Amino acid sequence: MVVGVGLFIDDAMGDLDELPAATVGLCGAFVLATIPPWIGLNVRRLHDIGLTGWLFLAVLIPTIGWLIILVFALIPTQARENQWGPVPAGVRA
Repeated sequence: MVVGVGLFIDDAMGDLDELPAATVGLCGAFVLATIPPWIGLNVRRLHDIGLTGWLFLAVLIPTIGWLIILVFALIPTQARENQWGPVPAGVRA
């Protein structure tokens, strides 16, 4: 969707022959707007299973990093309070 809007704007400006600035700018803004919440979500998930959020840096390991984070995401939440706080209300473990 973001790429389509950017390409439409670049086409309207006649800027498709060179670097499509609007497309690159909109995609960059989209990435900058979505990366921090994604990191926060993953760190919170690691805290829910009783691990440190620094383990999220495993995603930087080429090829297998995202698999490590996926395995962590599949581990059930702890049923008791851990060092990062109580179990959120409404969570059944």
